[in-house]
Amino acid sequence: MKTTKLIAAFAVLLFAFTACNDDEDPQVTDPNDELVTISDGELLEIILEELNLRNASDLTKGRILELTELNLSNSVVASFQGLEQAENLEVLLARNIEVADLSPLSSLTKLKEIDMRDALMPTSLSFLSPLENLVSIDFQNTAVANISALSGKTTLIHINLRETDVTDISPLTGMTQLEFLNLNRAGGGNGISNAEIIIPMDKLYYLSLRNTNLGDELFAQIFANKTLLVECNIRNTGITSIEPLIPLFEAGAFTQTLSDRFGNKISLDLQNNPITDLCLIAPFANNFPEGELEWSAVAGDLSNCD
Repeated sequence: MKTTKLIAAFAVLLFAFTACNDDEDPQVTDPNDELVTISDGELLEIILEELNLRNASDLTKGRILELTELNLSNSVVASFQGLEQAENLEVLLARNIEVADLSPLSSLTKLKEIDMRDALMPTSLSFLSPLENLVSIDFQNTAVANISALSGKTTLIHINLRETDVTDISPLTGMTQLEFLNLNRAGGGNGISNAEIIIPMDKLYYLSLRNTNLGDELFAQIFANKTLLVECNIRNTGITSIEPLIPLFEAGAFTQTLSDRFGNKISLDLQNNPITDLCLIAPFANNFPEGELEWSAVAGDLSNCD
């Protein structure tokens, strides 16, 4: 009888012990220890090298979060799949690569600088829509045509759309914070269609509108307040008078002081314009290093100016 009671008591204790164990939480895994999968072999190799890792099995969520800058330029990276987990990435250099799907970049909300010059990529910048901390973008010599995703991005100060297919820059409306704007031969080489949007951008130190049809009236309106200019390209813009530039020179534009401030060379390209009053610029010609003040022979020669 005693034996039976002991066995029964033991069974109760064993059941209680098992039940307690069943109620315990399963072992918690640190999310930072989870492995990250990068499908593109070239991208994986570059990331491993950047993080000083030997094997793909070492690439965890915690380690990829250490990436703040990544240089993929001139590589054969063809997919960004998996890069969306590099949530602390701030600078992406990806010149001269070919990637069809840029959507993984939409998750990188800390991105400040994207340089994809000479890249084979989609024609729309829609992948930039969620990115609210962008400071500098460079899509020179790409097929980009639609920049609507840039609308309202007031953190941007540097935009390079040189030799793109962009014709409409209305998404830049109100971007008075811009300091660098390159639209050299945009619109497939024919320039942009709505340059008037640039009129209030008085913080620009760099402005290129080469091949955009301005004419004298719009030229005067755009340049009325550009007193910080250091480098400007207005080649082949249909202007005949450079008089609007003179107040800028008198206010200190195109000087070494501003060149030092912005770290940009002093340069002015007036070529392919039938300018009739070239001598107006003669008093300021010495501001420019040799070869950095250019005009067409039809405009005359500064050596003939009184």
